[in-house]
Amino acid sequence: MSAEPLFIFDLDNTLYPPEVLLWRIVDGRIERYVQERLGVDPAEARIVRKGYLREFGTTLRGLMHHHDVEPGEYLEYVHDVPIPEIVPPRPELAAMLSALPGRRVVFTNGSESYARRVLSALGVSDAMEEIYGIEFMEYRAKPSPYPYAKLLRTTGASAPNSLLCEDVRENLVPARELGIFTVLVGRMEDGGGDGRPRDLSRVAHAVLEDVCELPAVLPRFLSRENRGPAFGCAAGKGSGGGRRADGGER
Repeated sequence: MSAEPLFIFDLDNTLYPPEVLLWRIVDGRIERYVQERLGVDPAEARIVRKGYLREFGTTLRGLMHHHDVEPGEYLEYVHDVPIPEIVPPRPELAAMLSALPGRRVVFTNGSESYARRVLSALGVSDAMEEIYGIEFMEYRAKPSPYPYAKLLRTTGASAPNSLLCEDVRENLVPARELGIFTVLVGRMEDGGGDGRPRDLSRVAHAVLEDVCELPAVLPRFLSRENRGPAFGCAAGKGSGGGRRADGGER
């Protein structure tokens, strides 16, 4: 296994803030696809999506199972958005990523072509070595444990030498269980999606308002005595009791 640190980044609402609204537009196109493909109204499409999420984890896998939807066609449709008009460049992100002492990869439930377009708009394409998208995951999206283990095997990285930045709390759980250092990114709310406070220390080793604050937690991640799964939760300036669950479902 490689001893070089591996920095793993989710894409939507992690490398750019939710205020950019790209993910909301993609989410709307997912709902529209369900309406058009199944011939249902918006209310029924939402019910169908909720059922697929419970049963399969993503809308795509539910559509593949029940309606023989071809994933390439689906992904092309939902990602058909004018990304350069929506996503502004983030030079501060490019500088932060380039300064990290290790390999840097994207790990997203989106398609690899979509991820390349987003990275280009952000101005960070050269800062990322690889993109591991939904095709790499064999359409078994986060938070299924499968793609996390496959990512470590493919990169040759050990879990204690790996760090994951992610905006969806549930997507950090499999990484944490493997021993990956987990960082929850985004402004916190007073509670989770159901309004109840959540113990983030069970999910995230660190909480940051913006991914560009990542250097603040590097000493803790890189220190030898802290390599492993048992950490407390170090909160950044945007910390609080819970997270939104937006950004990432396809």
